[in-house]
Amino acid sequence: MIGLLGISHKTASLDIRGQYTFLTEEIQPFYEEVQQATDITDMVVLSTCNRTEIYFSQNKYPSKRAFELILAQVNQFKKPENSHAEYFYRKKDEDVARHLFEVIAGFDSMVIGEDQIIGQVKDAYLHCTKANMTDAVLMRLFQKSFEAGKRVRTETAIKVGATSVSAAAVEVCNNLVDDLSQKKVLLIGAGDTAGIALQSLVKKGVTDFSVSNRTLEKAEHLAKRYNGSTIPFEHYPNHLASHDIVMVVTSSPEYLIDKEMVTTVQKEPNGHQQIFIDLSVPRNVEESVGTLPGVQLFGVDDLKQNIAENTEKRMVAVESARPIIDEVVAEFCDWYASRSLRPAIKAIKANLQRVNQEELSGYKKIDSEDVQRQVDEYTNHLTQRYARILIKNLKEITDNGRDAESLRIINELFKVNE
Repeated sequence: MIGLLGISHKTASLDIRGQYTFLTEEIQPFYEEVQQATDITDMVVLSTCNRTEIYFSQNKYPSKRAFELILAQVNQFKKPENSHAEYFYRKKDEDVARHLFEVIAGFDSMVIGEDQIIGQVKDAYLHCTKANMTDAVLMRLFQKSFEAGKRVRTETAIKVGATSVSAAAVEVCNNLVDDLSQKKVLLIGAGDTAGIALQSLVKKGVTDFSVSNRTLEKAEHLAKRYNGSTIPFEHYPNHLASHDIVMVVTSSPEYLIDKEMVTTVQKEPNGHQQIFIDLSVPRNVEESVGTLPGVQLFGVDDLKQNIAENTEKRMVAVESARPIIDEVVAEFCDWYASRSLRPAIKAIKANLQRVNQEELSGYKKIDSEDVQRQVDEYTNHLTQRYARILIKNLKEITDNGRDAESLRIINELFKVNE
């Protein structure tokens, strides 16, 4: 079976799903624990600000038991406050393929049609593949997902008017201030999401900004791209009060900004207003910061209303893209189902070849070498012809491997287990 255990912005709040975020360096240790505890050896872990999803391939356990084991390992590894089992969705086989293809096409994103999810899925897949965590089934599944995502974006209008969570955050800032181009911005983080956010800020006319990141080289690289400045990571707390907008986009598992920190450096009340944007999961800005006078705090989930206003036109494109998803799902499922026929096909060919050789062995003793060669060619041709006919009928009878009872009878008929 192919399985998917996941939690997303559609099923859980930011605080709950933040407890299940996987850093890149956590994925392989988690996989090794799962492998040791369950013998499930094939897996892809996808973790973004909107979702944590664990795709796996296994035939050792019934599906219900497999999901229980994976969730138990997730809870053991992440140690959340509670199990939160009710917030997780569980999908298998065709439903897994359909879900993944819709995710990478942007159907399931907070911002429908956004492009960032493509890179996130590719990075997760490549990381797990390089770590030898994936089998042929998962490799085929993810490769078909990239095909689905590309087709949806090139054959439909889903990207028209599409944006990103980062761009939506900038829109919120733009709507809250008189002139965004005159505001001073501090960006904490220098990854892909931070880069998209900064690009959106610059497009709105922002020129006075600083970037702070644990790795100073990454901060300098991003700031230089748009002629900005940098602040050493250990010094950013001292600069909070001097910026109108503070945007935090990191993968830190802990708060980088808390109420006490902001209170300590905050200027005397003089009407100065500050906006804090926290695009991190789990939260990097303590919620109580938003209760301070003159401070407005927005998290990932707070951006939903702004995003919803731009969603309607992209929903039309989603409907036009569904036939594409249906087509690629059918192609994958045909391939996946046909894998169950491989033992029977191998047995059919082996049995025909064995009968052929047994019958020829006695005949070859009484005829010339030239005649034997001609008979060999003829019988091999006949064997291959019958094999093709049998395999064609086998696929029809078993619905390309989907009919389990018919497949069982075929396997018994050709002694597949032997």
